[in-house]
Amino acid sequence: MRTAITIEPTGSNDTGVCDCCGRSSRCVWGVAYANGRCLAAYFVHWTIGHIPDRGANIDLILGDWGEGTASENRCAIALAYRLTETGPSMMVIDAKTRPAARNSLAGRALSRDEAIGTHFAQDAFAVSDALLAQDERVAELRGDCTMQS
Repeated sequence: MRTAITIEPTGSNDTGVCDCCGRSSRCVWGVAYANGRCLAAYFVHWTIGHIPDRGANIDLILGDWGEGTASENRCAIALAYRLTETGPSMMVIDAKTRPAARNSLAGRALSRDEAIGTHFAQDAFAVSDALLAQDERVAELRGDCTMQS
């Protein structure tokens, strides 16, 4: 994907408390566009203050959007995000175990093996890079702050 991607943040929710530390978990979501065309819906979930030790999950729904399309035209793909000493790291994981697998926007969820080496994985990394750079709600994931409330 060589086209510039723009991000539109659309919602967020603090979703309960971590059993081990009592901190809140957060989910933010939005839409990624290129040339005015929708590329993906995204969902980022993490426990506030736990990025260094637990990272985050990025779930994407990729495929065709707009008039004349249906969930069968889209699939869910999931990435595990980690902030390491050398910088950020992302890895494709099994989307079938993630909440996006049950989202009515996706017709199917890809396993890691189904996604690796496909345009879905390439698109997922491109969209994730754009959302990490543009969506200020995920500043903690970039290491810009130690904790957001």
